[in-house]
Amino acid sequence: MKKTVMITGTSTGIGNAAAQLFHRKGWNVAATIRSIQKKPMEFDGLENLKCFTMDVTEKKEIDMAVLDIMAEFGTIDILVNNAGVYATGPLETISDNEIRHIFEVNVQGTINVTKALIPYLRRQNKGTIINVSSIAGKVTFPFQSIYHGSKWAIEGFSQGLAHELKQFGIRVKTVAPGMEKTHLYNHVLTMPENGNTETYRKTFARWHAYLLGNYDKANGPEESAEMIYKAATDKHAKMTYAAGLDAKMVLFLKRIMPHCLFNTIVRRSVGI
Repeated sequence: MKKTVMITGTSTGIGNAAAQLFHRKGWNVAATIRSIQKKPMEFDGLENLKCFTMDVTEKKEIDMAVLDIMAEFGTIDILVNNAGVYATGPLETISDNEIRHIFEVNVQGTINVTKALIPYLRRQNKGTIINVSSIAGKVTFPFQSIYHGSKWAIEGFSQGLAHELKQFGIRVKTVAPGMEKTHLYNHVLTMPENGNTETYRKTFARWHAYLLGNYDKANGPEESAEMIYKAATDKHAKMTYAAGLDAKMVLFLKRIMPHCLFNTIVRRSVGI
């Protein structure tokens, strides 16, 4: 019997690449998207890959999507919580609405989908939950405090949840991508207005130039998709999977360096 993976946020980027990879590997793929208008053309005609409309911030939509997926495929073996949003800027210039949106999607959205699926996985007495975090959930850079907060929350949520679900044969893992060329960054490729204030103009401009420099050198989302697939099929107890050479290098340096030295290098790297 084919295994089924449910992936959130599959219209573009990592979620899209992961959906296609699992399909090529012979899985049933339940690809969720926020709006049917955003259904990717590359999914057309793919047998055993079906799109389901679901906003991760709407519990009723989540419950309906899970019911539809179970009706279609009979089981959900792997959940990949990938849906997320990105923001950069000085904290005091980011609106309360934007802060709320980031945490509603990145944190509450992940919790919503996970909570809805746990009863099914528990009854099966098996399954894996993979939360797509970020290198930003392991280390910090300037002008990303809200984004970091959301991704560090995912790391803590995942580690705590792993303890309580182990008794049911359910594993919880995280995948931490580095910088990748995806639509996640599209809205900050030009200087965001919330960072273009007189108080922060010079330092934010340096950070933004550093961000774009890394974006220009970045690979596509396929490497993270491969790491998600590895996490889904890996039988070892390993919990965190870094995706990309930059993520692996930063985590290595963070591990071997004193905290103050690492942070000094970060600030010098971005020119502040």
